[in-house]
Amino acid sequence: MKLNSLPIAVFSIMAMLVLAYSTFTTADSHNKKEKDTPTAKHGAGEKAWSDAGDDKRFTIFKADLTTANENMLGKKVNPQTPKDANGFLIGAYNNQTHMLSFMVGYSGLSQGGVAMSHFHLQCSGDSKEPPICKPGKASGPIIQTICGMPTQPGMVPDWPATKTDKDKHGLKKKCSEGNSGFIMGKWLVEEPYRKGLMDNKVFINLHTKLDPKGEVSGLLVKDK
Repeated sequence: MKLNSLPIAVFSIMAMLVLAYSTFTTADSHNKKEKDTPTAKHGAGEKAWSDAGDDKRFTIFKADLTTANENMLGKKVNPQTPKDANGFLIGAYNNQTHMLSFMVGYSGLSQGGVAMSHFHLQCSGDSKEPPICKPGKASGPIIQTICGMPTQPGMVPDWPATKTDKDKHGLKKKCSEGNSGFIMGKWLVEEPYRKGLMDNKVFINLHTKLDPKGEVSGLLVKDK
């Protein structure tokens, strides 16, 4: 289920579906504090269906999720992890409202499937990085729970309750069961993390019972 193995037509259809989801559905309840602009609410119409790929209001992201990426992050997967564990992400980021609508697909995971899933930020330790990063030290803190634990910042060191994150909570309390499946959701990307997203420094991690530190992960990359 890797993106690079999908026919271009199939990828295009999937991207259009996510874009349609972004355009025509309302934000999750935790995002209702911030209202969409009039253009985001009323200006999409049929145009989103006919030429979604050319709509400059949206940036399309994709990611291939693999066990090899976990190993590159220094999180060695369990030797019993299935060799064909993999997944993908397709996302449509609204450049006006800063809402990322996404679909994650995965297959071949270890028994029990996804226990937790998060978006993380790659931090180098630079002093100009968001406060969630550790100064002078490379790290990969959670910047948004997709499903499972932690349900809010401050519960674990990897998701500190910074000024930006203190009132946030996870997008879904429970992850879907099974070692294959899909997750769809919306994340209103906060200002400190928007540059990291556009600079391809945000990655998604799927955790399982066998691999609590992560079984497959992938970097969100802008589709050219």
